[in-house]
Amino acid sequence: MNERVPAPRWENRLLAIVAWGAVLAVFAPSLLWLGQATWQTNQLRDAAVVLAFALVFLLRDRPGRMEWKMEFTPLASTYLGGACLLAGIGVFFRWPLAMVIALGLLAGALLVFLFGECMSRIAAGVAAAFSGLVALAVVSPWVDLPLRLFAGRSAVDVLGFLGLDARLGFAGDPPKLILMSGGHPFEVAPECNGFGITSSCILLSLLLAFSRRLRVTDKILVIVLAPMIGLFSNALRILVIVLLTPVVGNRGYLIMHEAVGIVLFLATLVLVWWLVAGLPDRSETQTKSAIS
Repeated sequence: MNERVPAPRWENRLLAIVAWGAVLAVFAPSLLWLGQATWQTNQLRDAAVVLAFALVFLLRDRPGRMEWKMEFTPLASTYLGGACLLAGIGVFFRWPLAMVIALGLLAGALLVFLFGECMSRIAAGVAAAFSGLVALAVVSPWVDLPLRLFAGRSAVDVLGFLGLDARLGFAGDPPKLILMSGGHPFEVAPECNGFGITSSCILLSLLLAFSRRLRVTDKILVIVLAPMIGLFSNALRILVIVLLTPVVGNRGYLIMHEAVGIVLFLATLVLVWWLVAGLPDRSETQTKSAIS
């Protein structure tokens, strides 16, 4: 009986590339929309950059050497099959959430396909974070004003607690959201709504939480705290800028404004990373329980 000779490795890779080409062609409209939405929204673009850098750091920090696999392993096939199934459900039933999850699974499938099943944990984080990016792109047109009102109102409350006069209201034509404090008007512009830092915190928390074997309660805790940390950071940024303006004057305002924003942005991301890094893995928790 003649034994079946396996196809050469390069043929398998060629077939895989053709298959990926067909899949990406099907998902092309959604991916193009996501790319345009991310590129046209500065804050969402910043969050995507943060996600990319965090992923690179995780890949470089993982033990073992990374090697190109470019194979449809069982896990990669599962991710890709789930993505196609959910995409079909989303189109047929007009269910946007299904497409959001499908695009996340597609990203996870690509990572496992490229580097093998050793990426199983990081692929879960990539899938969750990419789905988060898609969801944020969907809601971004509707969150600007609510976020600005929250940031401005929070700053006014804290200034009032410190005994400083502060008011928030709309002025001008077209109307602008203005925070008045100490005789200085501060426009709470769309760039000040905190969507960038809040989105970055959400995506970072999803990537890190799902890339580790954390307890479900810990994952939920991190994902709930992340946007709260981002919103607090943005309100704090506005508060610090208002308090420092009389000190630096008009000449130093722009430099101070940018410096405060950059420092708090980076500090907030470090805080989220530290928060997730401090949580124990499920294996560690189970070991401690067994010992006690």
